[in-house]
Amino acid sequence: MSQPVTAATYVRSLRYGLLRQLADFLDPQEGWKRLAAAITDPAGESRYSQAHIRSGVAVP
Repeated sequence: MSQPVTAATYVRSLRYGLLRQLADFLDPQEGWKRLAAAITDPAGESRYSQAHIRSGVAVP
């Protein structure tokens, strides 16, 4: 059985079908940038800086 999806669920933990729905929902040109800008760390700070988003490089 799969776990329910919550705000604490990591994208990497989503089932394939949900990943496809998320990919279809996001505009491949700019949607990922809005999503990345909305992601915060546990302290509430932005997880990705504007430099990360502009460069399109993933941060480990």
